[in-house]
Amino acid sequence: MSSNSDRLERMRVIGRLGFCKSTSGSIAIMSAIGMTVVLGATALAVDVASLFVERRHAQGAVDLAAVAAANDLTRARDAALATLRANNITQTDGVVVEVGSYKADPTVAAGQRFVSGGNPANAARVTLAKPGQIYFASVFSQARPTLRVQGTAMNTALADISVGSRLLSVRDGLANALLSKLLGGNVSLSAMDYDALVNADVELLQFMKALATKANLSAGTYNDVLASSVTAGDIISAIAKVTNDGGSSAAKTVMNTLLSQVTGSTLSVPLTTLLDLGPLGDLSTADPVPGLDASYKIMDLINAAAVIAGGKNQVSANLGLNVPGLLSLTLDVVIGEPPQGTSWSAVGEAGIRVRTAQTRVRLVATVAGKGLLAGVAVRLPIYLQIAHAEARLDSVMCSSSGGVDTVEISAVPGVAEAWIGEMSGNMSNFGFAPQLKPANIADAALARVRGSAHILVGNTSWSPLSFSKADIDSARVQTVGTNNVARSLVSSLVGNLNLTVDVLGLGIGLGPAVSTLVAQLLGGVAAPLDAVVVELLDVLGVHVGQADVRVHGAMCNGARLAG
Repeated sequence: MSSNSDRLERMRVIGRLGFCKSTSGSIAIMSAIGMTVVLGATALAVDVASLFVERRHAQGAVDLAAVAAANDLTRARDAALATLRANNITQTDGVVVEVGSYKADPTVAAGQRFVSGGNPANAARVTLAKPGQIYFASVFSQARPTLRVQGTAMNTALADISVGSRLLSVRDGLANALLSKLLGGNVSLSAMDYDALVNADVELLQFMKALATKANLSAGTYNDVLASSVTAGDIISAIAKVTNDGGSSAAKTVMNTLLSQVTGSTLSVPLTTLLDLGPLGDLSTADPVPGLDASYKIMDLINAAAVIAGGKNQVSANLGLNVPGLLSLTLDVVIGEPPQGTSWSAVGEAGIRVRTAQTRVRLVATVAGKGLLAGVAVRLPIYLQIAHAEARLDSVMCSSSGGVDTVEISAVPGVAEAWIGEMSGNMSNFGFAPQLKPANIADAALARVRGSAHILVGNTSWSPLSFSKADIDSARVQTVGTNNVARSLVSSLVGNLNLTVDVLGLGIGLGPAVSTLVAQLLGGVAAPLDAVVVELLDVLGVHVGQADVRVHGAMCNGARLAG
């Protein structure tokens, strides 16, 4: 008990002395602890702010590097690194530069629009990973945080390309007959008139502005014009207006003549299958003309519009051509619908495609017989089927001064087949392959002659084409495909003709003689018919086993950030 009493007494004494009541030193202790926390937070805030500024500077430098790389895709890494160093980023070990394709498609997630290594190459992506600079935070940790920034830029160079048009020279009779049917008018021009249109140009956007006025859409966009309803006569009128405002005097006269011959044409022309203006389509027709200086040969534009206007129906014509040895020459043409979403000509960045339409042609030539076949009409029915040709813009290479250097294109010709024979079934039905049987070449009192031949022309491989600035300025047309068979198609068919002679009555033993005579008669008109076929297909803008490509204009707007 005494021990407990002693302890209690000592505690009372201590309490009376006041040791347990003094708190004056606790504030100092708490202040010291609080100040440490505040200083630590301040140090961290300074470092975080510093890292933020450093990251923003790195992002700006990487964006500039991506633009530089997109402007020079062939030396993308060198251009990017030089730009980073110029912006005081010298540590480039963690820099990754990728060249690929970028498609500004809002339906695709932003992170998936750039495809590294994709074709066509039109963009560059630069990624920078570097350790950030810290100051006070190093007290707590020696590890430096990694700053990772990325920038993507795409090249906005544009080109205007077309495929299939090649009207080098014309025979007025054939062109008049065909264009009259396709345009729905009564075209009657001379060979000199056609030469004037072949050698005259019309500026693309000036033509579109004139067409907008014709369609009462002067306040709309170019895409509004393309979506409007126009006729073949409207297109001829728009070309005539542009030509009258600033074209050659010869072309003015011819266009005014042609306009009077097709003014009443009501055949509609779906402009979206004629032209695709790409990124220029959203511009207002009232705005100043952008820097794309694209022009078309007037005859090329007329031909393309005519084919599209007349493509809904089978065109038949009796060609009154003065071909030695021919009694008559009849023509049937059917033009298929172009592939969905494609046009004859297009403006855009790398990756755009243009295509011709499928075409079927039937020519029936009648030759005057002689000798054993005197008084007998010898027939030569020729049938052609030509698949669409296609061209793709691969790249527009810009010079260091910002102008166009070269335009790279790949093209594939349409596979073509040609027969001598009689076709059964609907010529307009492109859903079925043609069925042909031996043709009735001649029916004489002594013998009946039948014959057939077949040729396949073309390939399905892409061929590269390169257009320099000089090529573009001079309106150079480049061709891929087979040239030798294309210009001797009828001769090749006749050379492969398999003849069967059925001898009648008293004509026993005359079979070889009749066969030789028929071969001679048809061989005599093969070369002139070759020229007719080539010219006919030139007017239609399609060719046997060939693809003709032209770059109408190109521009370099430089690269821009893609987001």
